[in-house]
Amino acid sequence: MSNDNQGDGAARRRRRPGPQPSRREPARNQWDDSEDDGRSATVHPTRAERLAAQTNKGVGRAYGLTALGTVLPGAGLVLTRRRLIGVPLLILALGSGLAALYYPFRNGAFRSALDLAARPDLLRTLGIVMIVGGVIWIASIVLTALTARPRRMSPGQRGGLTLFTGLMCLVIAAPTAVGLRYIDAHTDAVDDIFTGAADRRDSPSSPSVGPDLEHPDPWANVPRVNVLLLGSDAGDNRDGVRTDSMMIASIDTVTGDMVLFGIPRNLQNVPIPTNSPLYKAYGPAYDCGSECLMNGIWTAAVDLHEENPGWFAGDPNPGQTATRQVLSTIIGQPIHYTVIIDLAGFEALVDAMGGVDIDVQERLPIGGKTWTDAEGHSHLIEGTESGWFELGPQHLDGYEALWYSRSRVTTDDFSRMRRQRCVVAALVDQVNPLTLLQRYPAIVAVAGDNLTADIDPSELPAWAELTERVQGGTMKSLPFTSKNTNTADPDFTAIRREVWLALRPQPEPTLEAGGEETPTTAAPSAETPTTEAPGVSTDAPETTTEETDELAEIGAVC
Repeated sequence: MSNDNQGDGAARRRRRPGPQPSRREPARNQWDDSEDDGRSATVHPTRAERLAAQTNKGVGRAYGLTALGTVLPGAGLVLTRRRLIGVPLLILALGSGLAALYYPFRNGAFRSALDLAARPDLLRTLGIVMIVGGVIWIASIVLTALTARPRRMSPGQRGGLTLFTGLMCLVIAAPTAVGLRYIDAHTDAVDDIFTGAADRRDSPSSPSVGPDLEHPDPWANVPRVNVLLLGSDAGDNRDGVRTDSMMIASIDTVTGDMVLFGIPRNLQNVPIPTNSPLYKAYGPAYDCGSECLMNGIWTAAVDLHEENPGWFAGDPNPGQTATRQVLSTIIGQPIHYTVIIDLAGFEALVDAMGGVDIDVQERLPIGGKTWTDAEGHSHLIEGTESGWFELGPQHLDGYEALWYSRSRVTTDDFSRMRRQRCVVAALVDQVNPLTLLQRYPAIVAVAGDNLTADIDPSELPAWAELTERVQGGTMKSLPFTSKNTNTADPDFTAIRREVWLALRPQPEPTLEAGGEETPTTAAPSAETPTTEAPGVSTDAPETTTEETDELAEIGAVC
């Protein structure tokens, strides 16, 4: 066979069977639909479609990890290449969370909150921790989003993830800012309200009783603590400070039971202890007729201090000291602490707390002008009042609560004293934790401007524990009114006797086998020593009035 024939045969063997594609018509893609049998072949995504799907999946994962890192610091980073940062951060977050939950779980939420509130230095440290922790948390959220996001993202995807990350950062920053605001408001109020034990130590007659902060029970050696509550109505139209409201809260530190004693502001001939500078000017009693009332002691002491500065040497507040001395002498009990509220700020305080619910038991005018008759009695000029308190349950705002507490045009001082005790008890009883939390900065700001207490901040943890006991105790009231006290010529021995009995409730007498009653503890007499303030005599004869206002639960008189 010739070489030509052999070449032709090889060429025929290399020739592919079937029709050859035209140069003008491109070859059909192997994935195109078949036109011969009408069947469709499997459709596979293009490379661009596969990249888009991977990007969408990566974006979704970035959203999820960013949200996870918001719920728990470091949790999102653990699932990225930044796990060496995420793991320690997650462990620290879990440990801190468990430690924060352990204390309230062991001691209860109420006790834990009181204890924390009573430690301003700890709160300031907590504020610093919150700032540092918040910055780290927010940084971890941003790092999680940057690490988890895919490399190739559309502008819309990039913008959406950035917006979501910013929102997650805000979720952490907002409550942190609120917490810092609460801490700042609280610590500022503590600094303003609690003026320190130095005020008591500098006062010559102030008892040195206080909690033992080193003892497991700081009140173990203090069976009873007495706190003077003064409502001051100092104003531009008044001469000096007038103690418009005077109550003494005596607290049993074991049971938390409290007795509130209401002292009339118009008591005359009040006794003055011998160690008071007032004794040098007025003798044993503040006696100059109807012009010398109990609520004038503060101003009298301030005036005397201006005339004779040496008589009150080293005393930072002569008016407060003199008032405490005289009231201690009246009730025959030492007064350990003094709390003063400016009644001008009482209105703002009630408003900050959202108002107060009161069961009005007597119809009273709101505001109004008065005229005085020949006997010295005040009467309302009809039409000058802005409204009336009607009988029954009422929700009062600050303005109304102040008028309800102070109005006496159509009643008297004793009715007003009862209403003041009822308002105080209602405010304590009606504190709503949620409302208190929402309004707390406003409440403590008002309190800081209008409330002072000679309690040292270092004693606040002990007071937090005592407050918890008071919450579980009873609250009783013993007012001194026209039924048991002649304010123009008071029998202070009888007053001390009533106080003594109120602080030592007697059990009901029981019959012995022979039918005789078991004797109970006698009231104080000349042979029965009592705890008296300096300058108080205990050998005065006992006297009682024919009718008295009895010791009663606060709810029974409100």
